Amino acid sequence: MRYITDKEIDRLGGAVGEQLMVEPKVQLMIGGNPEDTPWEGGINGYFFRIRRGIQVAVPKSLGELIRQNEQVQLLSEARVRPYKGNRGKKLSE
Repeated sequence: MRYITDKEIDRLGGAVGEQLMVEPKVQLMIGGNPEDTPWEGGINGYFFRIRRGIQVAVPKSLGELIRQNEQVQLLSEARVRPYKGNRGKKLSE
C-alpha cells in the first residue's frame, strides 16, 4: 500500500483552496461568543478556523458543511437528552 506524502498533501490542499476561492460565497454566523472556541473543519485537506458570533463570508460548500455539522450536533443532543440529568430512561420494555 502506498502512503501519500506531505508534499502531495500540500499540493492537494493548494488545489482545493484554489477551487474554494472561486466558489460563490455565503454569509453565516456560527452561534456563540467570539471568545469561545472557534469552529474548525476542513474540506479535502484545506482547513478553516472560524470565530463564533461574527458574520463571515465563506465558500458555499463550506457553508453547507457547517450547516450539516450543526444539524448533526442538534440531533445528537436531542437523542442523548433523555439519558442525562439523573432523570433515568427505561432501556427495555
